Amino acid sequence: MKVFNPRKNWYKNFFQIAILLLLVYMGIRLWVDKTYAPDFEAYCPLGGLQALGSYLARGSLACTMTSAQIMMGIMLVVGIVFFSKLFCGYICPLGTVGEWLGKLGDKFKVRFTLKGWPDTGLRLLKYGLLFATFYFTLESSELWCKKFDPYYAVASGFDTDVELLWAIGAILILVLGSIFLRMFWCKYFCPLGAASNIFKFWWWFAGILGIYIIILLLGGSLHWIWPLAVISAGGFILEVWRMKKAGPGLVHITRSKETCIDCHLCSEKCPQGIDVASVEKVEHVDCNLCGDCITACPEANTLQINRRNMRWLPATVLTLLIMVGIILGTKWELPTVDEKWGTKEQIEQAGVFTQEGLKNIKCFGSASAFANQMRSINGVYGVSVFVGNQSVKIYYDKNVFEEEEELQELLFTPAKRVIRPIGKEVNELEKYTTTVDKFFDPMDVYYLQQLMLQKSKAVAFETEFACPVIIHFYYPVGEAPSAGKLKEIIESRTLTYTASGQEFNVKLNYELMSFDENPEILSRIDYIRAMYTPTVMKFNKFSSFTQDVLRQYRISMEENRALRSRYSYLVSHLSNDEGVVAFETWLDSLGTEMASIVFVDSLTTAGQIDAALHADSLRITYSGGRTGVVENPFSFNNRGEEADYPDNN
Repeated sequence: MKVFNPRKNWYKNFFQIAILLLLVYMGIRLWVDKTYAPDFEAYCPLGGLQALGSYLARGSLACTMTSAQIMMGIMLVVGIVFFSKLFCGYICPLGTVGEWLGKLGDKFKVRFTLKGWPDTGLRLLKYGLLFATFYFTLESSELWCKKFDPYYAVASGFDTDVELLWAIGAILILVLGSIFLRMFWCKYFCPLGAASNIFKFWWWFAGILGIYIIILLLGGSLHWIWPLAVISAGGFILEVWRMKKAGPGLVHITRSKETCIDCHLCSEKCPQGIDVASVEKVEHVDCNLCGDCITACPEANTLQINRRNMRWLPATVLTLLIMVGIILGTKWELPTVDEKWGTKEQIEQAGVFTQEGLKNIKCFGSASAFANQMRSINGVYGVSVFVGNQSVKIYYDKNVFEEEEELQELLFTPAKRVIRPIGKEVNELEKYTTTVDKFFDPMDVYYLQQLMLQKSKAVAFETEFACPVIIHFYYPVGEAPSAGKLKEIIESRTLTYTASGQEFNVKLNYELMSFDENPEILSRIDYIRAMYTPTVMKFNKFSSFTQDVLRQYRISMEENRALRSRYSYLVSHLSNDEGVVAFETWLDSLGTEMASIVFVDSLTTAGQIDAALHADSLRITYSGGRTGVVENPFSFNNRGEEADYPDNN
């Protein structure tokens, strides 16, 4: 039995099967290994091209894209310009699936090859999709292709970035189209296929881009949408005009007329339906050097690459391009957001502070939010935010911030977290003070809360800024673990938790640096006061009223403390009364949570406020301006009392 069949295209088959097996492995491991968080976009060249376009047009990277994807996009272009569409022929999982489904269609004799004007007209679709993909990505710095990409939808399990109907439609087009029409997705719908064909006409792309750059250098003002539109439209025109002669190119499939026996097996086996048997040099725009025609040819030295026996060349070049892309992608990183608002002189003289481990820096949106936060701080002149390694660089005035620790404190947000309610039998608690390293980001607070909920009997903790961070843990007396056990808990390397019905897995790297084994003893009421965070909301032009016209309606919130996260609903409901201008909570001498509803005595009354509190439903206004009505979850067993505002309570 032959192990090696020379009639099989082993070079292409190896890449296709390897990629699919890798994706299957990632998918299976995702379900088995709770700590595994695969990045299915890690080396996506289309995402890299969109990210590069976003960076050049807006100075920011799209979504979670990094230099790794950008380098893969650049390697894609290099491969196309000097060789062919190697990614399409060897790597793309959608192309592989489409090709294999087409073979199924051939088996049942239901697949056809479109020709003439139907073929020409349908090719326009992918250029329209290419234009839309880049337009919306560059406008928002979010990868628009995620909404419909069949690969991303399936690989991510239809995550929140996916538009369900769009993705299902795209999957149906891929599956059904591939069975009945040759390479339907690749030829007519794939935006990367459109981009790849444009790069086959690289002189067109380079020319339009060069003209655009010259206009900008000469002081002209031209929105990037125009070169994008011209390049897309021109790409379609060139594809249909020069479909069979896409050159110039350095590498082609060549046919020897002297040895060809006109069996036409090469044309029959071509996945793209190219009539290889009718030309001496294959320059068709759809050719991707897959080599199936060479494999099918029964005559030696008839079909070759540049008239030489180099079947190995495309696979070798592709391997080298991938390796170079990976290596270069790890050597440097472009910032997702790079903004400087200081003067040129200020930036030149500024200090640069780098902070790593910011887990809440996850995408363009969070990177932009961080930049906007820093923009409002005196003495900060700019930021560079790197989503890839979740770090930031801050450009600052050395006269304003003399120590880098001041900048660290600026980024730090103290937190209080109740892990679980204390039982009625608990009268005293122990407060243990620790210091924890590599604990800085707001997400760390949430992770620690989940960690302590699962592995300890701690009821709460609070954080203070220091280097390393100070964390106070609260335990019922006698429930605290030993120093060794607490170290084991805090230094857990993985965390699995469930939120909103979805399971999440994260890697942790905290280090317990110190543990004070002599706790502070607190009474129950002192603990409640220590962990209490008051709610203060002011609205309806509160600041425009003088104190002499303000009163307050004080009422116990003790029955509703479990609903603290929904206080905003109650406040929104109360704010419908223009006489109500503030809502504040506080603790009385017994530790009971009270609410002060501040009102203008000439515009409303305590009775009207009490009626609103006891209403069967709440009329609320959402952040986007939309209004709605929800059932009132709050209960008030006792009537409140009216008092002066402010009051010593």
